[in-house]
Amino acid sequence: MSKKPQVVQFSNSSDLGDPQASMSGLVLKAKDLAKSELILKLNRMLDTADDKLFDMADKSSEVHFFNSMRQVRIKRQGLVNIFKQELEFAFKKKLGLKEHQVESSNVESFSVENLSLVQEDDLEEDLAIDAMVNRARADNKVALEHIGARLDSLCPNVTITVRTNPLDPRVISEAFRTSSHSLDLDVKSRLVVFKLFERCVMDELKDVYLEINEEFAEQGILPDLHKRKPRRAQREREAAEREESKPQTKDELRDEVREEVFNTLRDLLGGRKVAYPEENKVVETDQLVSALTNLQQDAGYSPQDLSTPEQVKQILGGFLPATNGQVNGGTIGNVNDDVIDIVTMLFDFILDDRNLHNDIKAILARLQIPMLKVGLVDRKFFSERNHPARKLLNELSHAGIGWTPIGDPRKDPLLQKLSSIVESVTTEFKDDVSLFDKLLEDFEQFKSQDNRRSTILEKRMKEAEEGRAKADSAKQKVNAEIMRICHGRVIAEPVKNILKEAWTNVLFLESLKPSNQDGWEKAVKVAEFLVWSVQPKPNQEAKDKLKKIMVSLIKNLRVGMNRISFNDYRSSQLLEDLEECHRSILEMPIQTATSTDGSTDTEFELAESIGETATEETLQELSLPTEEQKVKEASNHPLDKLDINVDDDDPVYEQVSQMQAGTWVEVLNEKEEKQRCKLAAFINSANKYIFVNRTGMKIAELTRQKLAAGLKQAIISILDDAALFDRALESVITNLRSMKEA
Repeated sequence: MSKKPQVVQFSNSSDLGDPQASMSGLVLKAKDLAKSELILKLNRMLDTADDKLFDMADKSSEVHFFNSMRQVRIKRQGLVNIFKQELEFAFKKKLGLKEHQVESSNVESFSVENLSLVQEDDLEEDLAIDAMVNRARADNKVALEHIGARLDSLCPNVTITVRTNPLDPRVISEAFRTSSHSLDLDVKSRLVVFKLFERCVMDELKDVYLEINEEFAEQGILPDLHKRKPRRAQREREAAEREESKPQTKDELRDEVREEVFNTLRDLLGGRKVAYPEENKVVETDQLVSALTNLQQDAGYSPQDLSTPEQVKQILGGFLPATNGQVNGGTIGNVNDDVIDIVTMLFDFILDDRNLHNDIKAILARLQIPMLKVGLVDRKFFSERNHPARKLLNELSHAGIGWTPIGDPRKDPLLQKLSSIVESVTTEFKDDVSLFDKLLEDFEQFKSQDNRRSTILEKRMKEAEEGRAKADSAKQKVNAEIMRICHGRVIAEPVKNILKEAWTNVLFLESLKPSNQDGWEKAVKVAEFLVWSVQPKPNQEAKDKLKKIMVSLIKNLRVGMNRISFNDYRSSQLLEDLEECHRSILEMPIQTATSTDGSTDTEFELAESIGETATEETLQELSLPTEEQKVKEASNHPLDKLDINVDDDDPVYEQVSQMQAGTWVEVLNEKEEKQRCKLAAFINSANKYIFVNRTGMKIAELTRQKLAAGLKQAIISILDDAALFDRALESVITNLRSMKEA
């Protein structure tokens, strides 16, 4: 009679602070056993990693292997500790939370929304992790099912699935991934370390799982599931023998890392397709490439005819008589069939990419068959960012990101060059990928020349904008001083004319001079005395003061006017008018009769006889016009007319803050036509974002607030100018994952 499974109820508390209280003793024992075994294997792996990296560093001129070796040696214990903590946390999280709570934060979740946050290095890590997880799950399918069933019987508050099993290969590989980030490694070295982890730990999980299942069975937890295997000592000897029989060169290790992307794509495709016996294949790869060359040069087919894998295979059937029209894994081989599917999906993304103009996409679409041939003859195409064919595709698309049709397309240098490069590929490429190196070099030379002119224009435009911003700031400073000096004061006509025609410009000039505070302060003081000189004088003392400063004031005004090269004749007129005004003020009677409110009876009459008291209109007339005022008056562009208040805490400001020079955007113009331009500069002093088109000509200038409003209103949208092939690859992987998990 079999023992009844031991079941210990979990606490209903959702508090993870005391996980020991919510796990049975057997679960804790399984956790400790797993940790012990995995740490042992990890340490062996780190011994191996140190030796492997030392060997690579010794044989390679690449410095990063030396750095990787040093990082592993110095930070080894920290990595082990983090790995241990992550395993501990996985048990708390997976078995301390209900399944639906775990689902929301599961490491396997992958959506289009968070895809844009994934960097290229992260993608390569994802692919390496996915590959090792898929292989480990496949190799240990039965053992994992047994562990899951036993944990499920011990944990009544949690349903154990592949997502909630704390011993799943995903948990173990992600624990290592997290711990490996304590090492300061470049992506190439990190992927090498991942491969070693797979070899030394993930490939040996069968021993760990067997040990745990044996322990559960011996304790009476579903013992009938378990079949006895060789004991631990024997397994360790066998594992050591297997390790010794796997000598590995640097190139072999790199080749395995390189294959990860393609193998992951094939794994994701596997659930959707029938696998055919390879012996049924009737078409070899070179025959398939030859047929594709014929298709590539056949003008009778358009990119629209090749938009799905089924269409491509149907058309290929006409070029491969041996298949009798049945082009599939059975006739051309499963691997070649998968390559067709993958490349077709990549180009389906490219043709649907909103970041490229339709005319550019139409040109790039002609590269589908050549790129399919590249994928068939060279698997590095899928994994190496610097593969010449992949790089050429990325360079062509990046050059076209800012293109919009202007005038006759036959006279558009970029459009013609793109067409020429693609034409060379379709007519010349058979199976020698070195052609892409030559075309890439040719295109980079063209791009360098094309960029030179736009770079010069952008530089001049930026310098001009910075100058305008500096001038605007100076004008605002002058206007503020004029308002302070004149507000509520009597402004005689001669004074008004001097300020308006000459002295505001003197102030403007002084404010532009670096480290010239004295000159600015003197010019301001002259303006203050100028305005004071025409105010009604309440007593003889004030009149005496005016007499005393008149000559000096006139002299300083003349010096200032000469400094700005003011017209001599007009200067004499203005100063003569001012002197006449001064004489009139000196001849006025001194105010004596005082009213009850403190003002004199004749004060208003005297002031009125001198001139008008400054009003808002007067102050506006005396102000220097700024660029912002000119733009408001002259512009008809909807971007410049945006007047929407966006809350300071609106998330759209985060988008604005992340925009850097070179960011491409698409805007709607006054005709509601889409126009592409890039951020050329942010003028901090003026709070202005300057946008130019592909040729470097200014399209718009926006404040931070207006840019935020434009983004919020969808008048402006940010374009993704990341490498096209990489974005397409991310999209294909995401879609395949979604279909596999559906």
